[in-house]
Amino acid sequence: SLYNNLVQPGRLISGADFHCFKEGIKPEWEDPRCANGGKWTAAPPRGSKQALDQFWLNTLLALIGEQFDEGDEICGVVVSVRPRGDKLSLWTKTANNEAAQMSIGRQWKEFLEYQDKINFMFHEDAKRGDSKARNRYSV
Repeated sequence: SLYNNLVQPGRLISGADFHCFKEGIKPEWEDPRCANGGKWTAAPPRGSKQALDQFWLNTLLALIGEQFDEGDEICGVVVSVRPRGDKLSLWTKTANNEAAQMSIGRQWKEFLEYQDKINFMFHEDAKRGDSKARNRYSV
């Protein structure tokens, strides 16, 4: 019933971020549990608020239901509403643990029923603000 009382991401104004993180973890690169991590990113079809809401729901259900084999690696999820396209980012703890990251990426893509590629970027690369920051893993 709590979920039914939350604003759906598709109803947020452009520029808004909405997040759900494990207790005690802040949705910040500087949080000690996020500092060495990274994020998987998936973008629903542009303009499809229904798909955005469904991605959010599927991700929350997978997290709360402890459906990820590497669930201890996951910090939380962020949904970002932007004019150029909305996205969800699944934040993780240990970016250089490729086996764990690939497992998380494959499972998340399956939970989302997502057909396109999803990519993983290390927070340390994103923090530099380098436009050449590259994705390290893809599924």
